[in-house]
Amino acid sequence: MKNWTTKALASLGLLTCIGLSGCIVADDDDDDYVYDPVGSLTVEWTIDGRRDPADCADFAVDRLELVLYTGADDFVDEFEPVCESFGTTIDLDEGLYYGDATLVDSFDQSATVTEPLDDIDIIGGTDLVINVDFPIDSFL
Repeated sequence: MKNWTTKALASLGLLTCIGLSGCIVADDDDDDYVYDPVGSLTVEWTIDGRRDPADCADFAVDRLELVLYTGADDFVDEFEPVCESFGTTIDLDEGLYYGDATLVDSFDQSATVTEPLDDIDIIGGTDLVINVDFPIDSFL
């Protein structure tokens, strides 16, 4: 009997609330939530600690060559944003990755030593930012 009374009072309370202006009924169901297993990696770079487009021309650098692999050593892709952008964002499935970043010239020849990017842990719905600096002594 007690259970029936509780349900009746709850229903009466809801009906009363609906009849009043300014009453809010909240639905806390997470039924509409869909997990997104895609995150992103943002790689930002500098030349000797600076983001000056003139440095790209001064060092004859055309673009960044970013090569990514899964934690299981499978090739993912190669990305080549222009040097002057000093940043790129890539969507990736959740998981562990590693990669190599190299500044290259317009003939696709390395202009710098390759900087390794280790332990890239992509988490769905988040953006991981990695900063890479190419100091003067890294140029070939």
